[in-house]
Amino acid sequence: MDLINVNQLITQILGFLVVLWILGAFAWKPLLKVLDDRRQKIADDFAAAERARSEMEKLKGEFEARMREIESAARARIADAAREGEKLSSQIVDEGRAKAKEQLDKALADIQREKEKALAEMRAQVVQSVITATERVIKERLDDAGHKKLIEKFLDEVEAAR
Repeated sequence: MDLINVNQLITQILGFLVVLWILGAFAWKPLLKVLDDRRQKIADDFAAAERARSEMEKLKGEFEARMREIESAARARIADAAREGEKLSSQIVDEGRAKAKEQLDKALADIQREKEKALAEMRAQVVQSVITATERVIKERLDDAGHKKLIEKFLDEVEAAR
């Protein structure tokens, strides 16, 4: 068995230390920097994702609030339209009633005029009939003014007797 060669062992230890120093100076620090950069990028990505999520939650809340406002405004418009429809319906009914009352009043006034006209014609006919009957009875003719005065007196007595 060969004994361990001390020169070779020292050379290997020194070579290992040189490689370790070279790796530490040129590879280890850049490798650690790459790992740190990667860790920082991942942390930044998580933070950006969290910000985006919270922004999305905020926008979602604003959207839902806006939707509630829109629904409320739509309900208010519908209620306003319903009230306006009821008001218009009531107005149309009132106008119809007013027009019907106006027509009824006009018809009643027409009837009253026709009644007065018929009474005047009937009175004139009665006056004429009374004059004719009176002439026959008395066989003498009074003048027109006297006839009318006598008949008016008679009619007034008849109306008062009613």
